[in-house]
Amino acid sequence: MATYKEMMDQFGANLSAMGTWQKVVGGLLVLGLLAGMLTISMSGAGAEYKVLYSGLEEEDASEVIVKLKELLIPYKLSANGTTIEVPIEQVYETRLSLAGEGLPRGGGVGFEIFDKTGFGTTDFVQRLNYQRALQGELARTIRQFKQVREARVHLATPKESVFIEDEKPPTASISVKLDGRQKLSESQIQSIVNLVASAVPGLSTENITLVDTSGRLLYRKGGDPDSMMSASQLEYQVNLENSMRRKVEAMLEEVVGLSKVKAQVTAELDFNRVNSTEESFDPEGQVVRSEQMSMEGDSSDALNPAGIPGAKGELASFAGSSTEGGTDGTFKRNNITRNYEVSHKTTHVQEAYGVIKRLSVAVMVDGTYEKKMEDGKETMAYLPRTPEDMQWFDKLVKNAIGYDEERGDRVEVANMAFALTEEPEVKPDPLAEWRDILRPFARPVFYLFIGLIVFFLVIKPFFKMLASAPSAPVRRVAGTRFAGVTVGGEEEMLTEEELYLSPKGMTDKERIFKLAQSDPDRAADLVRRWLRAGG
Repeated sequence: MATYKEMMDQFGANLSAMGTWQKVVGGLLVLGLLAGMLTISMSGAGAEYKVLYSGLEEEDASEVIVKLKELLIPYKLSANGTTIEVPIEQVYETRLSLAGEGLPRGGGVGFEIFDKTGFGTTDFVQRLNYQRALQGELARTIRQFKQVREARVHLATPKESVFIEDEKPPTASISVKLDGRQKLSESQIQSIVNLVASAVPGLSTENITLVDTSGRLLYRKGGDPDSMMSASQLEYQVNLENSMRRKVEAMLEEVVGLSKVKAQVTAELDFNRVNSTEESFDPEGQVVRSEQMSMEGDSSDALNPAGIPGAKGELASFAGSSTEGGTDGTFKRNNITRNYEVSHKTTHVQEAYGVIKRLSVAVMVDGTYEKKMEDGKETMAYLPRTPEDMQWFDKLVKNAIGYDEERGDRVEVANMAFALTEEPEVKPDPLAEWRDILRPFARPVFYLFIGLIVFFLVIKPFFKMLASAPSAPVRRVAGTRFAGVTVGGEEEMLTEEELYLSPKGMTDKERIFKLAQSDPDRAADLVRRWLRAGG
């Protein structure tokens, strides 16, 4: 069997025997083959990777990459290093492995800082680590809001004092980076503020400041909740107007058709908080609240029935009392006391927040269209709505918004022609269906094509070259005739080139010319030996 050196020599001889055009074509085929293999490898790698984590902070991304290197898991970075991708078959296993290590941590330091605590840690370091951990945990919790991309919390906790007058309340500063054009609603802002206030002992909402990375003040220190209502008031007004607009459009579209009605609603709201107390009395609504009755009597003979002078008149003038006396020495007195209560009503009234003061509604309704032929072309002619239809539309709109004339509401319904937008005609693609059918087979066919090219241009010629190579050098003994001359007295080795250049069926003359063209030095040496032998 031919050795590696012999095969390389044979390859060099074949390459030397090729013409310039054959060399150019062969080089282009090799470059195309390499480019195709590179394209396949790159496209295959992209299809086999899946997102492991996205939106990571630099600290988390660094820790995850270090762990992936330890696990010998290949990875790719994208989105400026905030997204990590791994092979699709290792995504879930990798996530579980990283979760067991507590990764990703969500940025910052949390209570895991106490997992490794030295024996020589001082109390000051412990308190400082606790504050760092609390700040990190609060930031992680705030990042759970879908509108928040990043968050940082700074706590200022003064040292406790034994004197009340020297105590200072803790304060907190919160900075959030919102995701894109997202905004935090008023309720979400209050939730974040209350969350931080509840997590820090002694911290009140008045000592919390919340800002975003664009410099907007979302919640200020010592802010009155009523003074922070401007954003919620605007949000409430916009939601109310949009709700009424959708009601009007949805109702009329059932009659005139989709996209043939446009409405705008402007609501003037009263956001003043009014508390009133009303008391009323009804003099005719008297009721007995309490009643007291007492009776006295004496049958003694020593009692003067006349009584004390003037006492009878006084007793007779007392309301609800009576006195009776007789000559037989008996005495009897009744006393009744009744308390009446006048009907009394107290009413506390707190008016609703955001009361509608006035509504202004504008509605545009498109007409109808019919096809007409003008100059041989088909056109759409506009037909306005009838007055009866417009009256019905006006009534429907008023009922939908809760029209109140005393409130000063205004409704205007107009019939106008909408601008016609011609939709471009989409021509069906006859090959689209076939492309969808053949798309799954494109990659296997491409691989097969590349394999055939490699087989016919590389593998097959290579094995053909091996088959044509001799297994061992052939010796010829002295006296063998070559080119019509017998070289005697010497034993000469026929090399691979001689055998290649001396195929069967060639005459001696042809062999000599072939040898002279391929190896002039060897041919000259052969001629010299030939002359010496002939001399």
